[in-house]
Amino acid sequence: MHHAWLLTGAKGVGKASFAWAAAQHILSREPAFCTDTFTPDLHGAGGQLLAAHNHPDCHYLTREPKDDKERRNKENGKPYERRRNIPIDQVRAMQQKLTTRPSLGARRVIIIDSADNLERGAANALLKSLEEPPQNTIFFLISHNPGKLLPTIRSRCMTLAFHGLDDESMRRALLTQDESLTAQQLESLLQIGHGSPGYALKFLELGMEEIHTLMRKIAETGDRDQKLRLQLAKLLSVKAAKEKLQAFTEYATVFAARISRERQGRSLPQAIAAWEELVSLAEKAPTYNFTPEALVYQIGGLLARLAPPREAAA
Repeated sequence: MHHAWLLTGAKGVGKASFAWAAAQHILSREPAFCTDTFTPDLHGAGGQLLAAHNHPDCHYLTREPKDDKERRNKENGKPYERRRNIPIDQVRAMQQKLTTRPSLGARRVIIIDSADNLERGAANALLKSLEEPPQNTIFFLISHNPGKLLPTIRSRCMTLAFHGLDDESMRRALLTQDESLTAQQLESLLQIGHGSPGYALKFLELGMEEIHTLMRKIAETGDRDQKLRLQLAKLLSVKAAKEKLQAFTEYATVFAARISRERQGRSLPQAIAAWEELVSLAEKAPTYNFTPEALVYQIGGLLARLAPPREAAA
């Protein structure tokens, strides 16, 4: 088995779930154990540690809470803000663990979720481990945008692409998570998720159906009187809506990309330009001192530019 795998695809299509399932199988089964599907053994002590995401040979790198206050929020099960990136210190701490033998078995798994968030120094440090991998260590790098990764990192990995689910598979996945969903809710979530059950479930969890409806209306009408943008700002600027605001900011780029694919003729260049500005804004937002109202209003303005020109609409 290759030592490094790059799992690519849109957010919410199951890349992280796949990585965890693979890790459980690899760490709970002997290397000679072969099967067509992941069949981890979670009954022993090691299996229970895997199920609790606390196995000493499974290392998970992601963005940590940004400060002590947010770390306490995480420990107490409350919503918390994360750092913008994965710093080099996290990668070096992981590499230090690679200097010893695995604790419970013969193999070790590293999951990086996502590799897109690695700082430049962290990415270069990781590259050394990929170029000279420790024996019996397997890396899973999750990436929503592999084009932004160092070419040298991509070249060291086998790529496994994940595609969006069809509507029927989406329905099954959503109903597996919540059997009480009505037919109307399912159709709404299919539109929101667009092949990504993770996105749809996140919106359902946060109660963002109204947010999505407003986004769609802005992209269809252009919101010339700006009333829809004001409604969005009102919903997302309250203190309790911090997690919704973050989800809205991330989703706006995905939403704009999907709308752009629907545009034709004169509408297409304008939609693509709006999408590009949304991507840039989403990347800069964590380091800019935007008020929630200003951020929502600016994103809303770019969503309005997705609307077809009046001539095209007519």
